Amino acid sequence: MASIVSELRSGVPQKPKDKNRKIQVIGSGLGRTGTMSLSAALETLLNGKVYHTGTIIFQDNEDTMKQWGQIMNPDTLPTSVKFSLNEILAGYVGITDTWGAAMTPELLEMYPDAIVICTIREEEAWWKSWSDMFSNAPPIWMSKIILAPVPVLRYFPYSAEQVWRRLSKLYGFERVRLPEDKEYINVHNEWLKRIVPPKRLHFFSVEEGWEPLCRILDVPVPDEPFPRANEQAAMKELADQIMSQVYARWGAIIGATAVGIAGIIMGFRYIKGL
Repeated sequence: MASIVSELRSGVPQKPKDKNRKIQVIGSGLGRTGTMSLSAALETLLNGKVYHTGTIIFQDNEDTMKQWGQIMNPDTLPTSVKFSLNEILAGYVGITDTWGAAMTPELLEMYPDAIVICTIREEEAWWKSWSDMFSNAPPIWMSKIILAPVPVLRYFPYSAEQVWRRLSKLYGFERVRLPEDKEYINVHNEWLKRIVPPKRLHFFSVEEGWEPLCRILDVPVPDEPFPRANEQAAMKELADQIMSQVYARWGAIIGATAVGIAGIIMGFRYIKGL
């Protein structure tokens, strides 16, 4: 089974073969806390596929990406949210990263036997990593324009927009707030303590390696190194792949437009010369 990191690098995620498997771990940590390493570790320990934000980005059809937009929209009816989540997550043994974290309340109800693992990181280090990754990202309105000609991904900015609407509402913010300082991660973790039953909630740092994670899951420690995914490098590769698609699509559009304009000009010149 290919690891989630190698799948992200290839741009071709594998889907679960056994659709009857259920979510066993709800990874409710925010991005940049080691969620990719946790995903890879869970795939080893649980011998199954884990759903990560990277999995969402590389959907093979637009319907699923549209579904995520509706799922994340805080105004969508809970019954509709759960129906869509059940359909999308069929066969997966875990879900991690910010998008999964945003659905923690629903996932707790849908999978009563699942545990919640929140990856943690020192707040200064987390904020530096988060801001380094997203400080140069275009605003959502611009992303909508940039990705407009790219199949599937054209719906990603809307879904991402809804993530922050949902989380802001869950946290009790008066307005929509994206991460803007190191305190954001503490707000998130304290929110989890309020909504997740203590017996189901576990905090874990990937720096600790296999042992505490295996204790949480009550499984043997594997005889192999703990996966240390370089999330920043993997996400940069992911961004590069996306931009390659953007350049290709916009290049085709601009090229076709230029040919069309040239044809019109030549037509006018021909008519004028008659």
